[in-house]
Amino acid sequence: LTVDHAGKHYGPKHIFSDATFIVTKGEKIGLVGRNGEGKSTMMKMIAQKIQYEGSIKLGHSVMMGYFEQDQEEKLDPKKTVFETIDEAAVGDVRRQVRGLLGSFLFRGDDIDKKVQVLSGGERGRLALCKLLLEPYNFLLMDEPTNHLDIRSKDILKKALIDYEGTVIMVSHDRDFMAGICDRLFEFRDGKVKEHLCGIEEFMQLRKVERLNELDLEKKENREI
Repeated sequence: LTVDHAGKHYGPKHIFSDATFIVTKGEKIGLVGRNGEGKSTMMKMIAQKIQYEGSIKLGHSVMMGYFEQDQEEKLDPKKTVFETIDEAAVGDVRRQVRGLLGSFLFRGDDIDKKVQVLSGGERGRLALCKLLLEPYNFLLMDEPTNHLDIRSKDILKKALIDYEGTVIMVSHDRDFMAGICDRLFEFRDGKVKEHLCGIEEFMQLRKVERLNELDLEKKENREI
């Protein structure tokens, strides 16, 4: 992925500008920063969901999958858990559907449940399972751990660590990002800054214990 002088305005509101970076094959990148600074906006720009300034280009033979914050709402409510995954699976993977569902905690009679009766967490797990089944080599993941319990997060984290493709993710979950992302882009004060480190080093730099403390910092500055 090549991003060159990219930026976004919503009318008179300036979100960020002059973002320039390259993501190479197999990298796992985290987008961090305060809410409202443009992390999800950048994901939409990369996915070509919205208009923007500058240039964003995918490399040759890149197949991109995009997990949005409301991804679980886009599942067909009339289909069963098994049907949802069986339709996404291709080739030899189809023989492994039950095993894949089991790894995302869908076992026994669970696979015959309709999507419409699943809890938010179950739908989130199903949407992630479906995404990881598709033949993508580049994943955009916007807050993928929303609604997931600890065990489900661990399953997803292991899958992403083992994933050989490229990942760009937005997350406020420090523990989830640790060990996955080895390079970060911080959205701050209308700019995008690269950090050649993992999430733990970044948080030491920013002197915060949790990523949502960055939003408290913004609130305190406004009150001053």
